[in-house]
Amino acid sequence: MPDTETALQITDDMRAQIGVESEPWTYEVTTTSVRMYARGIGSEDPIHYDVDFAKQQGFRSIVAPLGYIGTPVYLPGSNDPTFGFPRRAGGPRLDIPFKGLLDGGTETEYFDVICAGDVLEETSHLADLKLREGARPMLFITNESVYKDKATGKVVVKQRLTSIHM
Repeated sequence: MPDTETALQITDDMRAQIGVESEPWTYEVTTTSVRMYARGIGSEDPIHYDVDFAKQQGFRSIVAPLGYIGTPVYLPGSNDPTFGFPRRAGGPRLDIPFKGLLDGGTETEYFDVICAGDVLEETSHLADLKLREGARPMLFITNESVYKDKATGKVVVKQRLTSIHM
């Protein structure tokens, strides 16, 4: 366990990272990825599989299930080789003294429907830092990502992800 005298402080340098926006990254929504995600969550709704059916319902193409926002475009050397997420300049770089990590939850707010064929541009920033002291100190880090339709610039989704470091 880290030294509590130094580990339990949210420093001015850490606070200065709040709101610093990352470089944008492109996410693609393809028919294959929408169908695979829908299968993975057990959806049998034809709106996620059948383009003609989705169009008859008034959509541009098959509809991405809630929770699927697209796939980050993979560029060798620019993405994490394990998880595929972008490594990019900008955005927070925190020196966290804790080794333990828990998922603190994800909140997703939709402003429009996501359909196959959409190309989204995502930026993220550190939204909040909170420290919980006690027998096992914990640092709560909340990041916010904003996804915009690349063609129109309209915000499609905002997502807040909290990680718990201990």
